[in-house]
Amino acid sequence: MSRDILAEIVAKRKADIERLGICFGFERPKRTRPLHPFIAKPGTILEVKRSSPSKGNIAMGLDPVETARKYAEAGTSAISVLTEGNYFNGSLADILKVAAAAPNCAILRKDFLLSPEEIDVAYDFGADAVLLIARILDDSTLCAMANRARELGMTPFVEVRTKDDLRKLKLVQKDGECVAGVNARDLRNFHIDPLIPAAFRKELGPRAVFESGVKEPSDAAFARRLGFEGILIGEAAAKSPDSAKNLVSAFLGAEPNGYGKFWKAYAEKREEIRKNFPGKPLAKICGITNVEDALLAAELGANMLGFMFYSKSPRNTNEADTRKIVQSLKEKFKGQAPLCVGVVADHGTAEEKTAIALASEGVLDAVQFHGVAIPAEAESANIGYYSTVRLQSMSEVEALIAASKHSLPRTLIDAYVPDVVGGTGKRIDDALVDAVRAQEALWMAGGISPENIAEIVKRFEPELVDLSTSLEATHGKKDADKLRAFFKAIR
Repeated sequence: MSRDILAEIVAKRKADIERLGICFGFERPKRTRPLHPFIAKPGTILEVKRSSPSKGNIAMGLDPVETARKYAEAGTSAISVLTEGNYFNGSLADILKVAAAAPNCAILRKDFLLSPEEIDVAYDFGADAVLLIARILDDSTLCAMANRARELGMTPFVEVRTKDDLRKLKLVQKDGECVAGVNARDLRNFHIDPLIPAAFRKELGPRAVFESGVKEPSDAAFARRLGFEGILIGEAAAKSPDSAKNLVSAFLGAEPNGYGKFWKAYAEKREEIRKNFPGKPLAKICGITNVEDALLAAELGANMLGFMFYSKSPRNTNEADTRKIVQSLKEKFKGQAPLCVGVVADHGTAEEKTAIALASEGVLDAVQFHGVAIPAEAESANIGYYSTVRLQSMSEVEALIAASKHSLPRTLIDAYVPDVVGGTGKRIDDALVDAVRAQEALWMAGGISPENIAEIVKRFEPELVDLSTSLEATHGKKDADKLRAFFKAIR
């Protein structure tokens, strides 16, 4: 059984309160500081954080006063103060110091709070908002704590991570306003997945915060492009307060856009598959050239469809046919239609320009850059995109993992064959696949077929599989029986 760190933290906290009291041995002050709004408009929450269960020591020598001053100078609208002592080396005394050093910033008490009485303590020490972790609180306690925060003029900040957490959030929102946050880090095991916040965004309400996993300015911009009003940045800011300004600027300088829209849509489809077909991958059917194949693939359960915009491919499509196919999908399946992706394998071509234009227009949901770098035109075109890496060595795997950022949350891996782009029927070496899946969620192409899909799913547990040639009757035309056999195996 895996270690449940969250349960450990809560158990120790209860023991400490019983031993030391609700202020953990600190003298309780009388609040003199005025209340400040918390994420009333887009802004960042930078964290005073010394350590964590997942990272160990982060900034043990952190001076809360100097750190708070640097955070304020960086332009943050809020500062989070971790007051948990056993695993994060924080204390209530840090709130007093931070509040005095950053008088114009909202202060969040971030802890594993368990009762309404702790809300009063946070208020007295100078906090303007309190973190309420839905997973560790029952319905009545969560609502009582949120209501007590509102009575004091504070902002309840409700953190969710599961569907049941969302149910609890709705109960809190019935009673009044709150800020909702979704943690990219699973507090049970501290694994991070940036697409968890993406999947939850539309259900959180207008004031939503992306928590954890923001390490670089590109990550901060990604959170804003997903439509989050705030981000909470812990380790990256605490380790290097002087670099906090770049994180703040990146978040405030971005806007919700087509890139974020694509990743939200993908994340939502992933959650549907996890709910309805646990342990099974999402399916991308590539090389679509006609309406009949597209409709059948969608009917059988395809989550994504790929359209080749590459003149050297026998499955190459064109703008008119793509428009016709996508329109047919939307008319029949409406909001449940598969995501449609243009696949580009060469730069500077008319096909590449067409794919980017169709994505900019919203006909395509994204562009897949297969074996080529993502061009500047894609980054500036307000579109969804991702890349495919054709692996042939362990050094390439290491480069892929080193280059992987939350701003590019998934990369498709495919087999490498000289002078051939896709559709080779060649499997990637198992050792290379294992090396990728040990570090990242696995999107896999290359040599996958109805005959071997069950073995691949059992062996590698991919999040997404991409098939084309193994499902064909002839180039560009799918075999209906093969499609049915494939989906029977994974659905």
